[in-house]
Amino acid sequence: MRLRILSALSHAWLGWPPLALLPGAGRYRSPREGGAAKRAAAEPPLAAFFEHSHDPLVVMDAALRVVDANPAAARFLGVSPDTIRETAALEIELLARLLAAASIPQRLRSDPAPVVDEVAVADAEGQSVQCRIEAIPLPDGRTLIHLQDTSAVLRAREALRSAEHLRQAAFEAMREVAWVMALPEERLLDIGPAVERLFGYQPADFKARPELWDELVHPAERERVRDEFRRGLATGHPFEIQFTGLHRDHRDLPHLVNRVVPVVDEHGWSDRCEGFIDDQGARRHTEVALRAAETHLKLLLDSVSSGVLIVAHADDGPQIVLCNRQVADLLRLEQPPRSGLPLSQAPAALRGLVYGPGGEADFAQRLISEDTRDEITELENSTRVLRCYEAPMRDASGEVTGRILTFDDETAAWMLQRRLTQAQKMESMGRLAGGVAHDFNNLLGTIVGFTGLMLEQTPEDDPRREGLLEMTQAGERASRLTKALLTFSRSARFERAPVDLNRVIEDSYQVLRSSLDTSVSVELKLDPALPTILGDALLLQQVVVNLVQEVHERLADGAVLRLVTHAIERPRPSEQQDVAPATERLVAFEIETSATTAPREMTGPRAVSAALDHEGLALTMVEDIARAHGGYLVSGLAAVPALFQVLLPAESPAAAPAVVADEATAHGHEVILVVDDEPGLRALLKSGLRQRGFDVLPVESGAQALEILKKGDPAVDLVILDLSMPGLSGEKVLRAVRGFRPDLPVIIASGYASQESQSSWTTAGAQGFIAKPYRVHDLAQKLREVLDRARGRVG
Repeated sequence: MRLRILSALSHAWLGWPPLALLPGAGRYRSPREGGAAKRAAAEPPLAAFFEHSHDPLVVMDAALRVVDANPAAARFLGVSPDTIRETAALEIELLARLLAAASIPQRLRSDPAPVVDEVAVADAEGQSVQCRIEAIPLPDGRTLIHLQDTSAVLRAREALRSAEHLRQAAFEAMREVAWVMALPEERLLDIGPAVERLFGYQPADFKARPELWDELVHPAERERVRDEFRRGLATGHPFEIQFTGLHRDHRDLPHLVNRVVPVVDEHGWSDRCEGFIDDQGARRHTEVALRAAETHLKLLLDSVSSGVLIVAHADDGPQIVLCNRQVADLLRLEQPPRSGLPLSQAPAALRGLVYGPGGEADFAQRLISEDTRDEITELENSTRVLRCYEAPMRDASGEVTGRILTFDDETAAWMLQRRLTQAQKMESMGRLAGGVAHDFNNLLGTIVGFTGLMLEQTPEDDPRREGLLEMTQAGERASRLTKALLTFSRSARFERAPVDLNRVIEDSYQVLRSSLDTSVSVELKLDPALPTILGDALLLQQVVVNLVQEVHERLADGAVLRLVTHAIERPRPSEQQDVAPATERLVAFEIETSATTAPREMTGPRAVSAALDHEGLALTMVEDIARAHGGYLVSGLAAVPALFQVLLPAESPAAAPAVVADEATAHGHEVILVVDDEPGLRALLKSGLRQRGFDVLPVESGAQALEILKKGDPAVDLVILDLSMPGLSGEKVLRAVRGFRPDLPVIIASGYASQESQSSWTTAGAQGFIAKPYRVHDLAQKLREVLDRARGRVG
């Protein structure tokens, strides 16, 4: 202590007791003679030391009264410097506690040697004070008390011990191998227990064999690691060394990292360093596995047919996490948006698809919601329809962090549904047209029939004959209209008869001309030697009209539309040559044009509907009709230079039936039962057939007809049966008649029939069919033919 040093110096220099060196010693007489000069010379510096010492110094007399004290003592004891002198030590509370705690008075009385002790007491505020106290006996019964506050030192020591314990706990708990090394000798001081897990050694092994520290590094890398370690220490900053380790069982340990931190004091000297060795092998394997998983996920997402988009919530707005290639293909983007791109910077087509009708604000609310959506979206400026499914994306804890959106191209299914709906509409319209045609046929049959009767009874020079001829021609035009309606309804009979395709095209010219722009010219290049085909002229006319309408949208202003016919002879397929001639003749109908343009730009539902109207229904009808005639439709590259080509089999000369000239009239005397719900037709047949000698029994229902036939009076020779009647239909009546009169001839009269139904009537027992509207002489000839055939005669 400084007081001991001072006391020793005063004995050595002056030979005086220590008290003579203290401030105020001049007020007392020295027991030695001749020391005044020396004391006068030594007193000023010692007095200054006493006054300016940072340690509290107190001098007490034998009665424990304070003789003198420096300012540091007054501050430490909490009393005024002016009142501390001549105050009893026991009246100063903190001093009294310290003296009592260390038993200073008692110990000095029992042993005059200096007393040194460290005690802890409470101050006036109850705070703990740790203090080191020294009591040095002086001459004349005085005592020098030297106090040193060690509370801060004690707290620092406690904090240091706590920090050391904490460091040691962390040292032992770390998964990494922690270590401490003394510098500059590079001597290992401590190493963590994790060294056993990583290298197979116990921490105690390094105390017994310090060289094990170097053996933790693979021999091929020890020199490099040592050089990097020393260069890193020279910088005085933390550094890392990557190396391959060596396990106790001589296994290589790749991907190790030694992180070193030099410990530098306030003077810039480093006497030790700390660090830890981290095994990054597992992390590397995890990173490799993660990259592989990301690659596999990307390949998987790029291989699925659906577009996948993941959007996450971010501080600056929605952000694209992942977007596969299919999204870019669906939206016709050059490449998918990159990960991390703000959605607000994505292409406009993608933003519009993601935001939906509600816009950006609506999507911002949906971004972290629990809702799912499944809806159909029609792309703008396109004829495609997408199905968009949207669901929340969750993290590992189940919290919603964004949205997952999938997109599927539903254009084909949607168009198929539209075609089905369109077909159902057309079917409904066809049924309506068929019903109208049936009723109109009944009315038209009355008109045409009576007009024919009147013409038969009117002389050639009668002026009324011209009006009747006009009525007949009008009836024939109405008949063709009815047939067109029945064709539209697909309920008409498909009659195969020799048809001149050139005549069909010429008859369709006016209809085609009125449907085209006036700037478009129509040229007919028809082969005059074109063979006939077996088919239905009305259906073939529908083929011509539909194909021209299909080309109509593609014609530029001033274009020339050519309708071409010619014959083709080509070899048959080898598998057909055994049962048919080696070659086949076909009649070709082609549509060519001199100039075409792109169809008008249409978007949204109108574009899809237009595609359905043209490419769907029109061409489907053409294909169906061509297939029904044994041919097929060719379009695209296969039809070049034509836009469309229809190939139909030519009529074989041997297959053409002999045309039998109609007789002007046909007579008979048989009893004919006419079953029809139309009064005008019953009146027509009653009048016209009676004029030809037949006995006619007209009835309006199937029930009345069955009643007459069951009675057998009069005996009926033939039945003319209408199909569509209220109550019992014609088909039910036919089957009932076959139950009790299987040999009775029946002729079906209807304008509302199909080829399939005719087969079923033949199976049910009908001997003939006549289409409404009919003329009386045509019906009479059919009656004569059926009756004669039933009796075994050829008419």
